[in-house]
Amino acid sequence: MRRRGAWALALAGLVAWSAAAAAAEVAARLAPTTIEVGDAATLTLVVRGALGPVGEAVFTPPPGVEILGRGRSQNFTGAGGHGAVETVFRFELSANAPGRYPIGPVAVQVGKETFRSALLTLQATAAERRIAGTSRSSGPASLVVDLLPEAPLAGQPCVLRVRLVLRATLAEDPQYTPPVTPGLWTDKTGTPQSYYADEHGERVLVTETRTRVYPLSAGEVTVGSAEARLELTGSGRDAQAWSGDRVPRREVALHSAPLKVRVAALPPGAPAGFAGAVGGLSVRWTADRARTSLDVPVVLRLDVRGVGNLPLVRAPELRGSAIEVFANAVEDSLPAPGSDGPGRRRFQWTVLPRRLGRLSLAAPAFAWFDPASHAYARAEVPPVGLEVGPPLYPGADDGVGWPATFARHPVDPGARAAAPWAWGLAGLMVGGAMVLWRGGSPAGAAGRGQPLEWLRAVGRARGPDFWRAADEAAAWLAERGGGLEGLRGRIATARFAGLAADEESVRRQLIERIAAALPPKPARTARRAGAVGLVAAAILACVLLGPRPGDERARAAVAAGDRAARGGDPDQARSQWGAVWREGGHHPGLAARLAWTEMQSGSPGAAAAWVVRGERAGARDPALGWIAGRVREGGGLTGDATPRWPVRPLEWAIAALLLGALAGALWPRRVPAIAAALLSLAAGLAGPFQQRLDAAIDRGVVQEPVTLAGAGLDLQPGQVVRVLEQRAGRARVDAGGGAAGWVADSAIDIVRSTP
Repeated sequence: MRRRGAWALALAGLVAWSAAAAAAEVAARLAPTTIEVGDAATLTLVVRGALGPVGEAVFTPPPGVEILGRGRSQNFTGAGGHGAVETVFRFELSANAPGRYPIGPVAVQVGKETFRSALLTLQATAAERRIAGTSRSSGPASLVVDLLPEAPLAGQPCVLRVRLVLRATLAEDPQYTPPVTPGLWTDKTGTPQSYYADEHGERVLVTETRTRVYPLSAGEVTVGSAEARLELTGSGRDAQAWSGDRVPRREVALHSAPLKVRVAALPPGAPAGFAGAVGGLSVRWTADRARTSLDVPVVLRLDVRGVGNLPLVRAPELRGSAIEVFANAVEDSLPAPGSDGPGRRRFQWTVLPRRLGRLSLAAPAFAWFDPASHAYARAEVPPVGLEVGPPLYPGADDGVGWPATFARHPVDPGARAAAPWAWGLAGLMVGGAMVLWRGGSPAGAAGRGQPLEWLRAVGRARGPDFWRAADEAAAWLAERGGGLEGLRGRIATARFAGLAADEESVRRQLIERIAAALPPKPARTARRAGAVGLVAAAILACVLLGPRPGDERARAAVAAGDRAARGGDPDQARSQWGAVWREGGHHPGLAARLAWTEMQSGSPGAAAAWVVRGERAGARDPALGWIAGRVREGGGLTGDATPRWPVRPLEWAIAALLLGALAGALWPRRVPAIAAALLSLAAGLAGPFQQRLDAAIDRGVVQEPVTLAGAGLDLQPGQVVRVLEQRAGRARVDAGGGAAGWVADSAIDIVRSTP
């Protein structure tokens, strides 16, 4: 009975304790919620209705907030000391920097329960501004004018600041007259901004007006007085001096003191292109397009950006023998009135090219003085490249009608293409680097995996599980070497006969044997060093066997031929281009030019032969594609079946490189990795394979009307045939459709494969 009574009392106490805790209420408040840096706010935590003991409140302030003090008190909310009891915790908080800080939760233990308050927020603002330059006896208001910087250079951007300091209350908006600024170029005045400030320890209201100004010359400049008429009420600190028994209100006229400014001159030694620009500036030179026609104008732009006297900067002079300047314009994007932020001034010129070809248009000379470095700076911007083609609307004096596609696609004779096989090998090296970096072959990992499993099983198991794992591990060790008969016998006796054995001794021996049989772990540093070496070798292969430009002398010769063709001398152009081709500068664009000269002279057969040569020199050349279309329109290239695939060597090389790298990324999935590696090799060898196939086929282009002997088929100039054999001044050709026969060698132009 006594035991039952004890349990009943304990249960009743637990219920009472829980009820006491459940009846408690916890509330937190923060006042004020917004303070200035250095001021204090009070965090109050109130615990109401707690019948049990109330522990200490636990609060950890966030970074940037510190606890200045804390306290605890109790209050009775009922009359005569009867009623609910409140426990109040107070924390005095202060912020060290502006920001928004989370306050709480605050934890307090009531009985055996822990309560937490809601999360509050404290907003800390920057400390109040302080205003100087006024005296304590300045009356209910004053007007202060200053210039930033105080001693500027000629042309340097400045801010003229007018501040109305109020120590009384305005009855209505003031009437303001800005100061006169002789000797200063004045921009628009900004919107007035009001804020509270500290003046000799007292809080005043400041209304600030800012205006951007620029000194026009060196010397002394006097800023006139600003004026303001105010209607004030008697809520200020000096109201008793003039209010009397009526409603305090009076009119006050304010005048600022004149401001004298000493403007320094810029240092001597200004470079060419300096026209008075001062500030921290940057310059950009652009054109509205990269290509144009001879009769289509281009807009050139010079953008001057930064903080400076942009409104005073004059447009520089643009000159150039390759262009004709028609008009210029100016666009401004200046900061907001009154601010000292960066802006932009854009000078634009509308120009017309005077000649065809590639033009390099230099920017006009522009310089400025930088007050920060106290030195002159000069714009060093790269020239604008402009490709000029034939006119869109050719007139009667258009000469020979130079094709625009030739101007848009210059020729680089003798340029070396990328070697796809080398790039494929580089891709495989990158793939191998991936495999090495990840940890080598899966076979090595598998060789270490089984011993590691035995080590874990033998080291962790206990009792029957240990003897089973020990028996299996000993059998695995026995397969790799002898000398374990005694140990295996002890294990079998302990496992199957149930006889006691020293488990730890057996465990130790097994761990030593398994550790000795564990294959060495591949050296990670060596693997990764090998991976880095492979990547470096791959990059070197791509650079050494990548695209290379051709001969500068050959490019100059082709350019001279282009100028001759544009000038109306196709014979001179043909001579220049032909010489480059004979010297080994085989380029499809060069073949296109030679085909164009033959079309101009009315030789469709010769033009078709040059198109076939160009197709063998390279794939998908825009200029060659254009002239091939013109030749086909004239009836040429009949029967032409180009055996080359329309893939450039660089494209084969990129494909081989990516596929080789993909093989390494797919490893150790053997099938897809091997497939990617084979495709990489195929892409690398596709170019040489295609070239070998092309070399096995000789094509001929008919130059004059001829009858195919043995087939009775008339062949026309420009028709493409396949040359089967040559013998005694004759050639047997296949014209397609089963028509084959003999023709004279002189009637066809046999196009051999280009190496």
